[in-house]
Amino acid sequence: MDKFKYYRFKNDDEKPDNSTILSNQLHKVTGHYSNDYIQPVINPGGDLCTILSDESEFKGHYGVCLVMIPFLEINFLEQIERELEDLTSQFGIEKIHFTDIYGSKQLKNRRDEFIAKYVNIVNQIPKSALFIGKNKEKLLLELNEVEISNEEIYFNLFWNILERVMAIPNTQNNIYHISFEQEYSLDGSLDSIADITFRKLYSGIDQLYERFTDKYISICKHPHFHSKTALLYSSLADLAVYVPNKIQQKIDSRVPKQKIMKNFKSELNLIKTTFQNFSGLGSNELIQIIDES
Repeated sequence: MDKFKYYRFKNDDEKPDNSTILSNQLHKVTGHYSNDYIQPVINPGGDLCTILSDESEFKGHYGVCLVMIPFLEINFLEQIERELEDLTSQFGIEKIHFTDIYGSKQLKNRRDEFIAKYVNIVNQIPKSALFIGKNKEKLLLELNEVEISNEEIYFNLFWNILERVMAIPNTQNNIYHISFEQEYSLDGSLDSIADITFRKLYSGIDQLYERFTDKYISICKHPHFHSKTALLYSSLADLAVYVPNKIQQKIDSRVPKQKIMKNFKSELNLIKTTFQNFSGLGSNELIQIIDES
């Protein structure tokens, strides 16, 4: 099953609602009816978006990102995937993983050439990124806990950052599909993978809607996820979590700003040129460093 790139688990708790024109139009575009969303789609005025999410741990510093892109028509998505496949083939790599690109000599002296071509491909799509990152000690203090699992850390950070999405102005009636990076081989137990994925999506959604009673936003109730071979989704999410988490750890460790800007010049420039809006990428210090890079 791992040969596929994009997946979803179905929550069949009710029959599809094909009783309205809006619901049928939505199904033609997304494959989902209006009641396939937590808060059913009832108004046509919102934007249709995909949110990509990934997680990172670096020296005890945990981060979660969200990358927001328009919902892509399948033929266009496949075109971008083919261009990225051609790019990886040209440079002799299988996946676009920035931990490897920056953390090893994978591309040797061709890294800058690869990055320039990568940016040219992915910048056919408008996108913005949000990030939240904290060290474990700070999280334990905030949550008044002695110990928590990595899964609980990531769940907490995920729902904290999704609150920022809900707070974005002019998003009334927006429709969101959330796609998570798939960490587990699908050759194993699908039941356990489904359990983790559903819990990730549902663990904080009621509290989210309770906090934002003035917002009507519809989130697809069928968890979507993608493998690392989904080159567009995987690379964008990996970039938006790997670089900010690494830089935020340096900031929290009191590494001087000028040293960070010098040592991570390429990474910072890549973030700045890839994401048209990076104002949600973590702390004010991190955003300032990216802006000045």
